[in-house]
Amino acid sequence: MKYTYKIKPESLKFLTAISSSEYSGPTLGMGSLIASVFDASLGVVYVGEKANEFHGSSVNLTRKNLDNWNIIHPGLETLKWALKELKAYFPENVALGGIQFNADHVYKENGRVRVLLPEEKGCRVELILREGELVDQLRKEIQLEGYDLAIIGGSQNKRHLAHSIIQYLPSSILVLQKFKPRKKYKLLLLVDDSDATEKSVAWGALIAEKLGWPVHILTVSKTKRFGKGYQGAADMAKTYFDSMNIEIEQSFITGDPVSTFVDFAGDNHMIIMGASTLNPIKQLLFGSKPIKTLARTDVPILIVR
Repeated sequence: MKYTYKIKPESLKFLTAISSSEYSGPTLGMGSLIASVFDASLGVVYVGEKANEFHGSSVNLTRKNLDNWNIIHPGLETLKWALKELKAYFPENVALGGIQFNADHVYKENGRVRVLLPEEKGCRVELILREGELVDQLRKEIQLEGYDLAIIGGSQNKRHLAHSIIQYLPSSILVLQKFKPRKKYKLLLLVDDSDATEKSVAWGALIAEKLGWPVHILTVSKTKRFGKGYQGAADMAKTYFDSMNIEIEQSFITGDPVSTFVDFAGDNHMIIMGASTLNPIKQLLFGSKPIKTLARTDVPILIVR
């Protein structure tokens, strides 16, 4: 298998989904840290229930000071909190530090509300408010802005994640299950003959390069025979890491793929695996490797699409 996929780090765009100041602190913090490490632009989105009065004539998003609004949308309060947190995460960002959360920076456009931050002055953060069903709105935001990676907190319901977010979001997805920022994880990169393997290898190499985490490449077959596709993918992965002077360990194991992934990962790996190519109906009926793996482990998982 010849490697052809490339990631351009300078153009990466990450999206972090938050729900409230009470529960989303760790997710926002890790999303900010990850974006900073990769020098990626960062979108922070809150998706709330539709509120009819939010679109009414009593609220003018571009002219009234927030303190004088007849109502305060809970999502705007959460974004106001997020801006305060982001300033603490990026104290060196003078442009971000000078921004105040007021009506001069809040705009309604493309079916959403956006807090406009001074990108032209070096600030690469956006705050977004959307209303409606969570997965649908996240999908629309990713499609609108072309995000490469969606960062999701691990506290959300796993069934909802597995059967909705993983299936329908068009970007790669990082699920921060019990992620500990000071812990030095190992990367467990799952390699097979699937279409997403090339991209998984690229993400694995980029993470290893940026964070210095050890890499273990794992190929699992249900039988004792590792076919041409599996062997070719494993060889391709090794060649790519060798070209970047990144040392790896490599294993070929016979057994049930998901059970092997979970057992091998233990509690000290971050799993990187390709998204399923099954259609959503088949994934719902029969499951997929990412869905089953997510349900059975609490380590962080990057699902590459």
